[in-house]
Amino acid sequence: MRAATLVLTGFLLIEGCGGATTEAPKSGASQPDSRTAPVSVNKNDYPVFPDADAGADPAVPAEQGGKGFKGEGWQTSADFDLIGDPHAIKGGSMRSQMISFPGTLRMAGPEWNSEDNYIFNALVYEQLTNLHPNTLEYTPMLATHWRIDPDQLTYHFRIDPNARYSDGTPVTADDVVATWKFLTDKTLNDPYLNTQYGKLEMPVAESKYIVRVKARRKEWDCFLTAATMRLFPANALKNITGKSYLSDYNFKLLPGSGPYIINESDIDKGKSVTLHRRKDYWAGKYRWNVGQNNFEELKRVVVRDENLAIEQLKKGELDFYYVRGNPRVWMEQFTSEPFQRGIAVKRSFFNNYPADVAFIAFNMRRKPFDDLRVRKAMALLFNRDQVIEKLFYKLYLPLNSYYPATIYENPDNPKTSYNPQEALKLLAEAGWSTRDSQGRLTKNGQPLQVEILYARQIFEPWLTIYQEDLRKAGITANLRLVTFETSFKLEMQRQFDVAVGAWGVGSPFPNPRPEYHSETADPENTNNIQGLKDKHVDELIDRYDHEFDVQKRVAILRELDGAFANSYQYILRWYDPAQRVAFTNKFGMPQGGLSRIADPDGTLAPGVFQLWWIDPDRETKWKEAMRNPSMKLEIPPEDDKYWVEYGKKQGGSN
Repeated sequence: MRAATLVLTGFLLIEGCGGATTEAPKSGASQPDSRTAPVSVNKNDYPVFPDADAGADPAVPAEQGGKGFKGEGWQTSADFDLIGDPHAIKGGSMRSQMISFPGTLRMAGPEWNSEDNYIFNALVYEQLTNLHPNTLEYTPMLATHWRIDPDQLTYHFRIDPNARYSDGTPVTADDVVATWKFLTDKTLNDPYLNTQYGKLEMPVAESKYIVRVKARRKEWDCFLTAATMRLFPANALKNITGKSYLSDYNFKLLPGSGPYIINESDIDKGKSVTLHRRKDYWAGKYRWNVGQNNFEELKRVVVRDENLAIEQLKKGELDFYYVRGNPRVWMEQFTSEPFQRGIAVKRSFFNNYPADVAFIAFNMRRKPFDDLRVRKAMALLFNRDQVIEKLFYKLYLPLNSYYPATIYENPDNPKTSYNPQEALKLLAEAGWSTRDSQGRLTKNGQPLQVEILYARQIFEPWLTIYQEDLRKAGITANLRLVTFETSFKLEMQRQFDVAVGAWGVGSPFPNPRPEYHSETADPENTNNIQGLKDKHVDELIDRYDHEFDVQKRVAILRELDGAFANSYQYILRWYDPAQRVAFTNKFGMPQGGLSRIADPDGTLAPGVFQLWWIDPDRETKWKEAMRNPSMKLEIPPEDDKYWVEYGKKQGGSN
């Protein structure tokens, strides 16, 4: 779609000691084979639809989407570039860290939207269409073709007759109907999914392979919502309600059509989740998947202590470590002997992934955080520049926008530098003008105090600085460290004063409604944890939803960005302009390491788990180096700016 291509330009972004073991750890997964035959990198050598319609039901005629369907008058994409590297080799395993075990492995309902569930969702389930990470144009996935009627409200999708779920069941139009019913079931207790898919009328299966979806109102993102619907099988959903799903599927998954599967036996509750590559994956030879989904086994292991996780990486007990929120780790803990010898390496991938919004959120339902002056004062007491310089080695950039380093960022947003004098003035205006015998600011005899909720111990160095600056101003801040599961639950239930967190990116196209519209402020289990209710913001979001002109949407988002920044609902923190990872030195990867708009987790577009593979030659040398303390391996350049250069060649800028 042309609109998607236009928007892409906005995503040219600027977000101790331990020895090696004497023997490389063994894995139960099969080892990758060496490649001997020459490999083509020409995309045209890889068909978009290999063995087209081979699995079609012979009873379904071509005009109803069956074998021989021509797609006349429909849209598809047959000229898109490869995403993975055709040189990739299948086999082997990768072990990576989970900070904590998810509170649930459901793919919908309360508390489902955790980091790890997004990873599992991307690997186990598939959508009707995908967005190509280089162009943001729609490409086939479960649907081979699609069509938008002139009314811009009615959409048609033709299901690929070859598509199969992990239980062998064919994917059909009935699955779209059943999935919509499931996601809009009020007893699912998922306000976001209910609202998002409630924008669509119940789909209609016109045949086994053709489904019609109609939007209830003319909004630009309704087609995006329909086209990116992940499907569950109708036969599995026929006896499931939202309520029964919440009780029966807490730690088991519905069958998916994706390249990996998680069985109940793969779940070691509290410890690990293992994904296995499907031998019968229906789309393994499709162009979209060339060079992707290479590991036979992906194991996510709970290691709550991040220092321990780094030590396990050095010893080869973990293969991959995603460095987030801690530049000190990046600069100080990856210099020991295993890194000097190249047994483990670290790399920074500079690509176009939209930065996460990292924040300290106020619960504006509680006093005194319902007062803008108090919120702004506490933001003015947060010395970001000092933290970035003293603790973060100037690797990070201050966050002044809810859409940082994109075309949606409002350049007039306040920069909110450290200013205790202005903060005290605002607090006095809000009535916090007297002090008790301990020097604490008081109002009506009560001291100003706050509890700051956080879930990662690595935050404590900068939180301690903030705590001290608040104390100097007369504000008592109590730091409360909890598990990630507890923090997430308390935020969803609104049981906090102030909480440290971050929102990841669910789509390359911003959707401000879940976090900032009044309709999401009161219900629990929505992302509007701060409780923002603002009529002007609501009006702008409603206008944004109905605006089909791309440039006008950009203008609306910039205005929204300014409103958000000036509301001080969050204290904005900082973002990393690179995706930083450390890993054992045995992997192959495509140019750029990740796809253009991906984070390492691969939740927005193909990342590490989809694109990397075990290189047999590197693995052989790595194993030898693990046994031989005098051996050094080749260390790749730390910074990878392939996508920066790619963007320049395409006429953009980073």
